[in-house]
Formats: sequence, C-alpha cells, structure tokens
Amino acid sequence: MSPVDPRAAVHDPAGPAETAACPGCGAVLAVVPGLPLRHPGASAGCAALFAVTVRGLRDESAQDPRAAGLLQLATAAYDAQHLVPGEPAAAPVRLRLVLEHGRLPVPGEVTDAPAGITPPAHWTTTIADLAADLDVVDLPTLVRSWATAVRADWSPSLDRLRTVAGGTPPPGETATTANGGGHLD
Repeated sequence: MSPVDPRAAVHDPAGPAETAACPGCGAVLAVVPGLPLRHPGASAGCAALFAVTVRGLRDESAQDPRAAGLLQLATAAYDAQHLVPGEPAAAPVRLRLVLEHGRLPVPGEVTDAPAGITPPAHWTTTIADLAADLDVVDLPTLVRSWATAVRADWSPSLDRLRTVAGGTPPPGETATTANGGGHLD
C-alpha cells in the first residue's frame, strides 16, 4: 500500500490534536484540556505523563526499597529537567547526589544551590522518550538511562553544582572530565 492510498488514511472528524512543548524538557505532547498544573517548570501534560509513568514505582515504594530508590532517581531526573527559571539549581544537585553518592540530600544540604544556572538548551532524553519505550525496555533500565542522560546534559554546569553538597567527583572522574572533557559514566 502506498502512503497516498486513501484506504490508509484515517479520518478524524475532530482534526489533529493540539500539541505544545513542555517549557522544561521540550517534549511535545498533546494538550489535554483541564489537566491541573502539578509541577512548576513543566507543562500539565508532561507532569501527568510523569505521574502515570512512575505510578507503579510510587505504589510499590513503601514496601520495596528498590522501587523507592528508582522513584527517587526518576523524580530527581524529572525535577532536574523542569527547573523554575531564576530559582536555585537544587534539582540537578539532588540528581548528582543520587547518581554519584546513592543518596538524597539531607534537609538543608542544598540551601546554597547556585542560582542563575541555565539548563541545557536540548535534552537527550525526556519522560516522553521513556514512556514511549516502556513496551520494549523495562522501567528500571529506562529510569537509570534517563537519569544518566540528564546528568550528562547538565555536564557543562557540574563543576558549579559540585560546590554544593559533597563537592567531590565520583571515583575515576576529575573536574576536567566532569566539565565536558569526557563521558561521566
């Protein structure tokens, strides 16, 4: 069947769905009227997609430490992609701590997170990419890959982010490799 074959076309009387780019991660998603805005720095559709994608982790986190850890990692990655403009960059600091030190910051640890850090202009992977791949790749693998990609996207700012909360690079990484001189993993 050729692409212009009329049998291949599906008629949608409502027309194409309206889409909008998320102001945080740039994912282009369908606009769903009436969705509440749940996350500052994110579109309502993007925040809803995140909530649906990690619902199972959220449901299991109280009984399963692995699910709780993955939920922390997913939340840190999502928050790092959806900063509120002008606010301190605590979210990428949290992501760095989870990935490099296996922990969330203790209360008050990132109060001096740097402000004025510009997020990357383009993200390698977003929650929309993660959700699209769920039918072929398991969620834990996707979350780890996504979080690592978000950290790599932030790599030009990692030296400034390291000044907050345990400012040492992980084993095998130097300040030079963290600042765009090499891969972070």
